[in-house]
Amino acid sequence: MMDTDNALRTGHSKVSDTGRTAVGEHSRPLRYLIVALVVLGWWALGRLLNLNVSGFTLLGVPILLAFQVWIHRQPLLSLWVRSSPPLRVDAWFILIWFLFSIVPTVNLVSAFNQRDLWSAASAAAAVLGAFGLAYALRSMKPSISGVSAGRMALYFLIALVVGLLPLIPTLVLPNFMHMRINGQTATTAGLPPLASLLQVGLGRFLMGPLGFIVEEVFFRGGLDTYLHRGEKGTGWLSAIYLSALWGLWHLPGAALSQPNLLATLVSLIVAQIILGVPLSLLWRKSGNLAVPDTTHAVLEAVRSILSIPG
Repeated sequence: MMDTDNALRTGHSKVSDTGRTAVGEHSRPLRYLIVALVVLGWWALGRLLNLNVSGFTLLGVPILLAFQVWIHRQPLLSLWVRSSPPLRVDAWFILIWFLFSIVPTVNLVSAFNQRDLWSAASAAAAVLGAFGLAYALRSMKPSISGVSAGRMALYFLIALVVGLLPLIPTLVLPNFMHMRINGQTATTAGLPPLASLLQVGLGRFLMGPLGFIVEEVFFRGGLDTYLHRGEKGTGWLSAIYLSALWGLWHLPGAALSQPNLLATLVSLIVAQIILGVPLSLLWRKSGNLAVPDTTHAVLEAVRSILSIPG
């Protein structure tokens, strides 16, 4: 417990001791450069291959595996729980995995029947992500890395409220932030019945396990841990830097030929910094990906409800 308390006070991330030195371990500028190259390389390769949203997202899986093994040189389980405790496959683990696999499995069967192979692959990845979620939840304790559950709940609410702030101008100014990637704009007119809204939001939330395979595990579990190694204090700079890269990662390829490219870039970066920094801090405080991923999943569920056209 003393090591954990010291880690929280100094801002050092508690990571598994594998005896292997990460590339750039003693050079912060090199780590910043490597992270930028990894993110921009993922983005560029996805655009070069002309992948759809599902294909582009899943491309991050092999990239993350390569990064974690050859650059970060940490156990794969540490992507989900930073201290990488032993995997316990018991009845509770199987039950959690089963419950969070139901919606992705239904989506998998539906996409396969429609011959939508990319969506089927995305749903299959969410089933695997449910495995990671079960591992993270079974590793969670009332006091998460020395932080009380009550305080962690407060961090969760703060991150959720801050993450919803960009939606305020979205409701007033169409195409302000990354909802425009899907060609949708938010509206408050003619909302569907409450039951339909809840159905959409719940469906989006229950796809949260996908974050344990892509996006959250990539940006928080992998890159954030790597950037924050040995960093003094809270590490605001690294959290802002990574969140800005996360914003660039959301840039759709079609936006490159649009006249409002600069405005799109700025809005994406600002929006993702507002959301990404709290998510990074949640990950650093908890050391358990279930905390930032659940926050992100709830936020996306609310966004989905608010962005339903009337």
